[in-house]
Amino acid sequence: MSVTFSRRALLQLAAVSAAASHIPATQARVGVADSWDDADALTMGHWVNSGTASAQELLDEAIRRLDQVNPQLNLLAQDHIERARKELADYQPKGPFAGVPFLLKDLSVELKGTVTSGGSALMKNVVATQDSTMVQRFRDAGVIVFGKTNTPEFGMALTTEGAHLGDCKNPWNLAHSTGGSSGGSAAAVAAGIIPMAHATDGGGSIRVPANHCGVFGFKPTRGLTPGGSGAGMSVGHVVTRSVRDSAVMLEAISGYEPGAPYGVGLATSGFFAATLTPCKPLRVALNLTEPAVDIHPDVARAVRETASMLQAMGHHVEEAAPGIDYDQLNQTQNVLMVSSMTAWLDYVEQTRGRPILEQELEPMTHMIRREGSGLTGSSVAAALEHMHYLGRQMGQFQQRYDLVLQPVTATPAPELGTITYRDGDDLQRYTQRFKRVAAFTHLYNMTGQPSVSLPLGMSESGLPIGVMLSAPVGADALLFSIASDVERAVGGFNQRPPVHAG
Repeated sequence: MSVTFSRRALLQLAAVSAAASHIPATQARVGVADSWDDADALTMGHWVNSGTASAQELLDEAIRRLDQVNPQLNLLAQDHIERARKELADYQPKGPFAGVPFLLKDLSVELKGTVTSGGSALMKNVVATQDSTMVQRFRDAGVIVFGKTNTPEFGMALTTEGAHLGDCKNPWNLAHSTGGSSGGSAAAVAAGIIPMAHATDGGGSIRVPANHCGVFGFKPTRGLTPGGSGAGMSVGHVVTRSVRDSAVMLEAISGYEPGAPYGVGLATSGFFAATLTPCKPLRVALNLTEPAVDIHPDVARAVRETASMLQAMGHHVEEAAPGIDYDQLNQTQNVLMVSSMTAWLDYVEQTRGRPILEQELEPMTHMIRREGSGLTGSSVAAALEHMHYLGRQMGQFQQRYDLVLQPVTATPAPELGTITYRDGDDLQRYTQRFKRVAAFTHLYNMTGQPSVSLPLGMSESGLPIGVMLSAPVGADALLFSIASDVERAVGGFNQRPPVHAG
């Protein structure tokens, strides 16, 4: 971490902590177990900072809850509980999330002295020698990492199912998917283990699990947080119970990572302040026609009810679509996805000096590597150019509209096994299957726009339904403002699934 970042981070965290101090002070000791389900991460951090609860009490309660529901959900990938206990031996509270128990996703980050498997047997013995920038920033915000969450192999699926870590079960219905690739994190928050967990989004991997599990999921603008990958499509942040937790954590972790290809000049503050200020009247494009997929009636109803709510709040909503060619978009994303994965696997082979064995990867990943090996350099360059063209196309569309309102997914959470890789799949068959469900989110990974899943609906079968709002590049604060207005209008995002540790 550079000295410049450390100084900036300390100033930023001090400002956010001051804002967070407006939480009413508690005079007596907090009953952690009794108060847990009504507290967000910012409240828990205030307990520790004010001395009304200890970080050890918070960790003990999170572990108790994990032990209660994880046998049913299989959301934990790596156990770092003893490491967390040792960290608390001389812990000094700091940051807005002082002492808050926290789970990292088992993908895309490094925690010194631990394994990040990426959901793959290939990486099961690779131990990190340092913290990645994202982890440093999380820890500067005060959280205590006590494990990592389940994810499909290298995040290459929109469902958290896999051979190495096993299938993650949805706390709303154990036969259904949590979504992917941040399914373990979304399940942990939904099931009441912790109020906030790390997540990443390269094609919908924050918003789809948030949708399927009934929590709040915010994908930031490309480059706003460190560690982006996948040709700039993948960004990291968190899934949460409250909007303000997401906003404050984004203030803590945002900022240009030296040398990164994206992110220079983006605003890194004002997100928490935006949650306190009612949103000005906005122009909202309701888009249920692009892409052309069948939308479940319960999902369509939830989106239209949200449109009516926004209109009642004073916003102008009209049906409009930007005219995206989704066949070309899907082909572009496939080229970028498989070329990036193939290049990385080739690098692993070269650096370790021996071939990757068949049993070290799942059949899905072997298929992706075969497809990637057949690509030409010109096809990858063309895909990058088209990705940037899509950004300009959406930029022009959002000169007319402040927000785009859509489903997160076309259906509620599918049953396990519905959208996974099947023997004999090529890339087209595989991606067509899951994009019939998760057809909407990946546009905003291509364009780099901020996009959010709001837990606002419920299917007749008892599964949560999220509604997606997306804003122009850099308008993250605007999304937090409207999300907070909606959160207040519905009385909070407090849905609790049948499998819950409370």
